[in-house]
Amino acid sequence: MAGRYVSHHRSAGQLGIWVATATVLVVSGIVVSALSARVAAQNDRQKARATFTASAAEVASKLVLIIEHEEDLVVGARAFIADNPNASQAAFLRWATVVGALERSPELEGGGEVAIVPASRLAAFSARQTAEPANSLPAGSPYQVLPPGRRPYYCLLALTLARRPAPSAVPVGFDFCAAKTELRTALFTARDSGQNAYLPNRAGKRTELLIETPIYRGGVVPKTIAERRRTLIGAFATSVNPRIILATALHGHPGMAVEFHNGGGRSPVVFRSATGVRGGQSATIDLGAGWTMRASGAALNGGVLADNGALALLLGGIVVSILLGLLVFVLGTGRARALAMVREKTREVSYQALHDALTGLPNRALVLDRAERMLARAHRDPRIVAAALYLDIDRFKYVNDNFGHAAGDRLLRTVAERLQGVVRDQDTVGRLGGDEFVVLLESTTHEAPPDLVAERVIEALRQPVVLEDGDRPFSSSVSVGIAIGKRASADELLRDADLALYTAKAAGKDRAVLFEASMQRRAEDRRQLELGLDEAIEAKQLFLLYQPIVHLRTREVVGVEALVRWRHPERGVVEPDDFIPFAEETGRIMEIGRWVLEEACRQAAAWEAEGHRVGMSVNVSAYQLDRDGFAADVQQALERSKIEPGSLTLEITETALMRDVPAASERLKAIKAMGVRIAIDDFGTGSSSLAYLRELSADSLKIDRAFIAEITDSGESAAIIHTLVQLGKLLGIDTLAEGIEEPGQLAELQREHCDHGQGFLFARPLDAPEIERFLASHAASARSAGVSGN
Repeated sequence: MAGRYVSHHRSAGQLGIWVATATVLVVSGIVVSALSARVAAQNDRQKARATFTASAAEVASKLVLIIEHEEDLVVGARAFIADNPNASQAAFLRWATVVGALERSPELEGGGEVAIVPASRLAAFSARQTAEPANSLPAGSPYQVLPPGRRPYYCLLALTLARRPAPSAVPVGFDFCAAKTELRTALFTARDSGQNAYLPNRAGKRTELLIETPIYRGGVVPKTIAERRRTLIGAFATSVNPRIILATALHGHPGMAVEFHNGGGRSPVVFRSATGVRGGQSATIDLGAGWTMRASGAALNGGVLADNGALALLLGGIVVSILLGLLVFVLGTGRARALAMVREKTREVSYQALHDALTGLPNRALVLDRAERMLARAHRDPRIVAAALYLDIDRFKYVNDNFGHAAGDRLLRTVAERLQGVVRDQDTVGRLGGDEFVVLLESTTHEAPPDLVAERVIEALRQPVVLEDGDRPFSSSVSVGIAIGKRASADELLRDADLALYTAKAAGKDRAVLFEASMQRRAEDRRQLELGLDEAIEAKQLFLLYQPIVHLRTREVVGVEALVRWRHPERGVVEPDDFIPFAEETGRIMEIGRWVLEEACRQAAAWEAEGHRVGMSVNVSAYQLDRDGFAADVQQALERSKIEPGSLTLEITETALMRDVPAASERLKAIKAMGVRIAIDDFGTGSSSLAYLRELSADSLKIDRAFIAEITDSGESAAIIHTLVQLGKLLGIDTLAEGIEEPGQLAELQREHCDHGQGFLFARPLDAPEIERFLASHAASARSAGVSGN
């Protein structure tokens, strides 16, 4: 019996333990479920709050952009008036049309200039207003100042701009400074501060926002108050409709109310879109320049019982917690932590795979993905305009070579930051590699066109950049290619933008060019030529023509210029302008230039053996001149041909010489030491100086054919030629005129005593046998002339 008692007691104890354990499990499960429900409710509140805060920030950003846009217009008008202090009403309206003041600013109702008119100039001002009044003035009515009376100066309406014709609320000739009005107070407050003033303006039944800026003589804000008061010539003010501003800013944010005001002046400006929700959430944002925005929205939920998701979590947790609450909670939270760690690591790897390490911008893979999505949306919605801006930093290699790669990296980061500052948040700015960037623009037809965005980008990137701490700012620029419209793929869109970029580079850089279909055809032609150029030298497709150079007084042939041509197996003869540029870019110009030099010297030696002693001129590329081994190439050509060094002339363009004057000077001195002559080609089109001419020891100046073509029609060209010929005589340098085609041009050059010339008037470029016949013919003519003379 005692055994049964012990057994029963032990069983009761174990039961109590399991009951206690079960109770603990249930209670713990309920507690955990309650806590989880509370956290879920709080998370929902935080998400709702974060969404509201983000929406408020977006609305604030739009308000800032609108205010800045209006301020830009005011500043632009200030600059126009400062530059044109006596501008007429018609001239002012033309300026407003050109800048698109009313078209680009739907919130703008109008604006005008209030001029400070001293008593001494009142009569002239009244006469000008009578002839062309700023506001309505009955025909034949004299211009009168209101209120009448003589004062040291008057504040009178000089120019006006209005969106729609309406009777003016301001009487003709009203003196704003005669009475102590808010406009007068704002005018003199802005005058002393040099900053914009904001004040409410009653227009009929609505209140508008008036933005006023002072105008000083010379167009800049003086540094001291005394100077500002002395140089003030007036003020320009615009009136904008706050309802349109608020409607624009709140677009896409239903249920939000906004109040924004400016407290920087004596008359605080306050505008409201709607009455805020009682008891709802709100956010106050400082917009800068005295502007503040307060946004209000719907109230947040009141807790677990008011949140359906949290309540369901609580009830479900209670049911599950009856047997396995604690176990499910531990496993659930452990699994959640593991998944969170996996997701975090995955996000890090994904970000690194899709973003540029230096700038943090999307890389090529992410740019292409976003471009594909943008094109897909554009195909679905015809209102969407898809565009890509392909950017390349001008002179980036110069920065790396002269300042180091750290400075180049700083320039790249600066470009990335400025690009993000110019475009909208929804636009994509990416770096494709090196100094190439892409901006993807997705907009509707009424938004800013891509070419206007490109101009903003170019202007922003023209601002100087400090490449090294303590160093002077470095001025940089970019070239931009623009591709707009639907494409089959993102690769095609970027390819077209890249082709437009290539055209912008070729046109002189620091500009934007819109893609055209002809660029694709030219690119394909160029690609085919590039492929064929690799075989041109080996297949002996390159050949030389020679254009005679004559003495203008005696008409004696003194030399020839070697001109390279390419006999393409499919295209026929290709001119050098069509293949030399990309031969320079690919580096093949070195091999081509070396062949031309040796072939020209070989031909000169052959002619000399036949009794024709003529000089040989060979064109030299800037890329050849930049190479340290160029002098050795010249020496080798002379040794192989065995011609006299003095019979060889190297023609180098003025622009090529100016790329690196010290290095070019050293290489040319080595060549001059061999006895070879140096001619500066296209002289007068570059930026050389007398000092460089002396340093380079040039033997001849070739006057550019553009001046020769206009010598008989343009006094300016004739004067330039006269100056260049006299410069040559002063320095003891021969002068040679290119492109002589008409007898009148020859006569003018002979009158100026130009030494030599070449052109179609004497002969076109000829092959070697034709040159030999040409020389023989001239020799016979000379002998005949000698016999006749005897």
